[in-house]
Amino acid sequence: MIRVMNDRDAPTPSETARSSTQLESLLACARSLAPIVEAEALASEEAATLTPKCVDALRESGLFARFLPREIGGDEIEPTIALALVEEFARQDGSTGWCFGMNAVMTGICSSALPQSGIDRIFSHSPSSVLMAGGFPPTGRADREGDAWRVNGHFRFGSGILHADWVVCSVIEFSGEAPRMDGEVPQMRTFVVPREEVRITKNWDVAGLKGTASCDYHLDDQLLPDELSFVSSTITPLRGADLYGIPLVTLVGASHTGFALGVGKRALEEIATHSGWRQRLASVSPLAQRGAFQHGFARARTQLLGARALAIDSFAAVAAAHRSTAGLGAEERGHAYASTVHAYEAALEAAQFAYRMAGAASVFRGNRLQRCLCDIQVGSQHILASEEGWERIGRHWLGLEELVVF
Repeated sequence: MIRVMNDRDAPTPSETARSSTQLESLLACARSLAPIVEAEALASEEAATLTPKCVDALRESGLFARFLPREIGGDEIEPTIALALVEEFARQDGSTGWCFGMNAVMTGICSSALPQSGIDRIFSHSPSSVLMAGGFPPTGRADREGDAWRVNGHFRFGSGILHADWVVCSVIEFSGEAPRMDGEVPQMRTFVVPREEVRITKNWDVAGLKGTASCDYHLDDQLLPDELSFVSSTITPLRGADLYGIPLVTLVGASHTGFALGVGKRALEEIATHSGWRQRLASVSPLAQRGAFQHGFARARTQLLGARALAIDSFAAVAAAHRSTAGLGAEERGHAYASTVHAYEAALEAAQFAYRMAGAASVFRGNRLQRCLCDIQVGSQHILASEEGWERIGRHWLGLEELVVF
């Protein structure tokens, strides 16, 4: 069971009202971008990266800045609000929702942990439009060289890298041939590097999420300063601790959950719109009049709504526990992790149902239902959506071991 908070730890009615008002305002802003996002979606897929028009609209909306720590002009929005924003953009277009979520949370996490001199360098001109891409798996090495680091690495899945300003590269610190240790694990260090200093391999040729430019990228014997790096094996936020004190994987999970829910929602919206008139060859009635469609639609919609309700409750509990005197524990994190895996599975089932019911019309390249299905299938290959998550959560809930997210 999720731990019950003391009254003093729970949000007050005024805090709840402010959060609701903020959510509605931000969602209204996100919805206002739908004409641009949807009009640019196919061009983004053709280019294998979001179009400049789409990226400019996202930057100018100021929504990226809402994820930043308050100390540098952001709002440190609640995980549930972040989830809802990503959900809305993913409903408009899967690639846009994916990039918005990954770029926003990546920028937020790094801005919470970088030293002040690095913050001054990165955010001095236009903090509301700064975009970072990359990730935290440590697939490189850093060796101390004077007061800097000599860094080499080959990194994968840099979603949004072709429109980002800065690239996030995570490595293991080495001393000679041995890794430095952070307790019982190798010490990780994350560097935030100007995009022009990173070698990018344009190898994003995929079936879904085509517009995300989730390319490989490389650092080749780069000498990088301390001010653009932080220890990431254990992240200690220097600012924005109200949000970024929550473990990295749990924060990223909120964006993933929003992505899955948004794509599943759009798939069901599309097939519902068509169901009144679409009639399969040899069928005697439109889809909406068929019992099989009615049963499948009701089931898929209920599963998706249930997944969303679980996710909102779980991530709200994470935020409340983080603010509480007892602190965030494995129970809250476990429920949030489970809600992410469940959201992916519910969205995948919804998209498969909608695609199947649409018949031959859905097989053509560019068809909205085909794009929904391909996007959620590719997104579901992410480690956070893996079916192994159920095994990890199950072992924890059965008392066999402590929760292990990865």
